[in-house]
Amino acid sequence: MIAQTAQALAIILAGASIGWILLFSFVVSPVAYTTFDQGRAERLVKQVMNQGHGLLGLIAFASAIAALFAGAMGGAIVAAIAGLFAFLCKFALAPREDKPIKGHRVLKTARIVASGLTAFIAPVLIAAIVLTLMGV
Repeated sequence: MIAQTAQALAIILAGASIGWILLFSFVVSPVAYTTFDQGRAERLVKQVMNQGHGLLGLIAFASAIAALFAGAMGGAIVAAIAGLFAFLCKFALAPREDKPIKGHRVLKTARIVASGLTAFIAPVLIAAIVLTLMGV
């Protein structure tokens, strides 16, 4: 009974993570860059990443813990890797405040790249769901 509940919880949490990824990568970020000027879009995406990607990582780790309780070691490992990817996007790319080096322009493409990289976390979470369903 506990294993079945943990399995369902792991799948729900991984599904919620996928929903956040799809919303951020295919709605929030593209709309920000097409609606606002570059500076406002950068600030909006940075703020959303700072607030959302940490939560995304925690939800993916919670999914990993639930998969572990369900007896799906492979699902737990893959979900934990997805959580790690989310934290990498947050800490490596979102909070940067690059100061221009004298004579050089600062290229502010890091958050655009992070938006794209965030989309690549979704297949990892889908694999975690499949492995958890299989009990692997």
